[in-house]
Amino acid sequence: MASNIPHYHSTFPGEAYLNLPLPNYEYERKAIVIKLVASAFLFFIWLPRKYAFQTVLVDTKEEGHAVAATVKSVDNNRSANGTSKKKKRRSKNDKPSPEQPTITSPSHEHQEILEIDTIKSSTLTLLGILSLFLTLLVSPNNLFPSRTLLRAPLLTPQECQKLVSLAERAAKRNEESARKEKKMLMRRYPELRELEKDVEGGKRNDTEVMDIEGWRELRKLNSVLRAPTGWKKDRHKLYPTTDLNLVTDPFEPQDREWLASILDARLSPMMERAYGVYRGAIRANDIFVVRYDGKDKGSEGQDRLRKHTDSSHFSFNVLLNTEFEGGGTRFHSRIQKEEAIDIHPNLGEMLLSHAMVLHEGLPTTSGTRYILVGFNSIDEKDPLSNQSTNLSLFSSWLNFSWMQVRFREGAERGVVNRRKSRRDGNDASTAGIFSNKYIISLFRDLDSTLTWLGDKYAPLRSGKLISDDNAAEYIQTMDRAMAERVKYEQTHGIERTRANGYSSWFQGQNIYLDVFGGYADSWFERKTLEDKFKSENL
Repeated sequence: MASNIPHYHSTFPGEAYLNLPLPNYEYERKAIVIKLVASAFLFFIWLPRKYAFQTVLVDTKEEGHAVAATVKSVDNNRSANGTSKKKKRRSKNDKPSPEQPTITSPSHEHQEILEIDTIKSSTLTLLGILSLFLTLLVSPNNLFPSRTLLRAPLLTPQECQKLVSLAERAAKRNEESARKEKKMLMRRYPELRELEKDVEGGKRNDTEVMDIEGWRELRKLNSVLRAPTGWKKDRHKLYPTTDLNLVTDPFEPQDREWLASILDARLSPMMERAYGVYRGAIRANDIFVVRYDGKDKGSEGQDRLRKHTDSSHFSFNVLLNTEFEGGGTRFHSRIQKEEAIDIHPNLGEMLLSHAMVLHEGLPTTSGTRYILVGFNSIDEKDPLSNQSTNLSLFSSWLNFSWMQVRFREGAERGVVNRRKSRRDGNDASTAGIFSNKYIISLFRDLDSTLTWLGDKYAPLRSGKLISDDNAAEYIQTMDRAMAERVKYEQTHGIERTRANGYSSWFQGQNIYLDVFGGYADSWFERKTLEDKFKSENL
């Protein structure tokens, strides 16, 4: 049965608890349409007719010999009191200026000639395009989501504690599995025992033995067994974190189902209300638990994360414990280098931002800090099913922040395709039009330009959406609203699809998209763990 749920949920269950004014996106988008139509009419119709175009009416004899011409100027054909001006005689030898191209419409008795002032026409066209561009740029629909950092409660203290316990349990399973796999590997390749000792003792360099059979696998297992044991250290190549992914690491299906129900009830409605994106268009490209270990006890773990941006459209992190010192997230402005915002969320509080805001993880000086992190992509269509997500055009191709990420994805996808073609022994030109080096360069330039516009015109600011006193009641309200919605959908036979407003939290992770949102290829994890990523119980 088709859903009656609107594509944009103008009613937000927690509206009464909002501590900050948020844009009314429905109103803003209607205003944008009105302004765009008005600008198009003004610069492409009314002003050209008044200043750039003139209609010339020429009377003719039989066989096309002209005897007289009446010039009717569109902007001067009437006097101030409404009477016609005197007709101006024109010689048959008079010709239009070479700077004014003419468009003729012949008839039996007369001929109309449209004279165009090319300079005025071109100027008005450029002003019209600039007007349309500025209308989109200065709207809160564009500026507010771009660089506004928001905080809101997402998890209760009990839920935070549960998630930390689930992560430590998954790490324990990773450790046990890695020890068993290492024993089996050593039985298969006994020579690795001496080789491992030589590398650890400094007799041989790690890079020298990289091509020896079995060494890469042993190296990966040793990484899992290195303190903190069971935690992955190399999932993110450029900015590695000590973490566990909710899909590829041994969390139970019921663990993911439990977390998904919370995110559906509390996170996706908040993202929809705060940033104007339809909740069904949200897809988590990576959800993972990160730990930062202080150096107070000589821990070998990671205590901070250097400046970076995330691989998504929007990202969030949630503080899961308080038994540590230091920590927090610092956000930087690329324009004002000295400007920075430090945020230290409360327990269970979510920090939500556009992923392209430059930020870093501040040092944890003592204890262990746990956070839940999510990288969220905003899709026009589901990359697995190819079905529409009902994403509004105002949240995609009319939103510069969204476009910027998509152009970056297009450039990265093109580079990967070119490398793959060369690796397969093919000419890079066979990788497709979007893998052309000039197209890749264009995408990168567009990415840089749109990033600069966001940094320049969208102020870096932060705000607390829900007061601490109302946090518990707000969470209860959001949960009740979701329970009522689920009951209504079950009664009316409405499917839980993305088009009907359900985000994709675990089935669509680690997917590369091209510039138009196509599922072009997959990450290494996606290829090797396809059964986990696409398992029906997710």
